[in-house]
Amino acid sequence: MAFALSKTASLVATPKASSKIARRGAVVVRAEKVAHGKGGEEGGRSFANDAFGMVAKNANYGLFAAAVTKGGHEGTMTSPGPITVFCPNDDAFGDLCQKIGVSKMDLMNDPRIPAIVGTHIVQGALTLADMEGKTLTTMAGNSITVSGGAVNGVSFKKNDIKVDNGIVHAVNAVISP
Repeated sequence: MAFALSKTASLVATPKASSKIARRGAVVVRAEKVAHGKGGEEGGRSFANDAFGMVAKNANYGLFAAAVTKGGHEGTMTSPGPITVFCPNDDAFGDLCQKIGVSKMDLMNDPRIPAIVGTHIVQGALTLADMEGKTLTTMAGNSITVSGGAVNGVSFKKNDIKVDNGIVHAVNAVISP
């Protein structure tokens, strides 16, 4: 099949598929780059650099953030503090679910959630060095002991993460009182 062009017709280069400009006759359409906030969808919740914000922004700690909200401790974790939070990751919550025989969704509706989360929060901004060899009272009223780089036998994954209202420590399991 052959194409013939008249002398009045001119060739117009069509843009590549990756181009941001499309030509349609005499109209030029330009795609504007839309800037969105970092992470999350447009109109989504934004988080501060407090203990709750630090946990909620991290995808590995989504179950703990959900448990904090469901357990009624979000106000504590966004308060001026100072507080110390022992933050178990999603794998730790998965292990807890297997241990007690519930799904992750069912765990969020479990009446023990306020106590479980409260066991992971203490008053005061405490570094690992500050806590070593001490017994602390949690927001749930339980006693936990920090010794040998562990809290009640649960190992630390990362320590002394400073946030605006205290310190967060990542732990590899849900702490039992």
